[in-house]
Amino acid sequence: MDKIIYTRGTYSTEAQKIEMDVTENLDIHDFKTICKRLACALGYNSKSVDDAFDNTRQGKTSTNIIKQILKG
Repeated sequence: MDKIIYTRGTYSTEAQKIEMDVTENLDIHDFKTICKRLACALGYNSKSVDDAFDNTRQGKTSTNIIKQILKG
């Protein structure tokens, strides 16, 4: 059994340490799912997490930034 561990660097009222036990033969798709769960456990909004991990998301490319500037 392997573990993925997040330890918060500074004190806050949020979770200070989160541990997830995972199997040794974890594939990349399962790893992505675990990362999404970890982000939600840390308090990130589920919509934000889905947007961040979405494969089709284009992000802020220079073309998108130029379009935003031209629109005002």
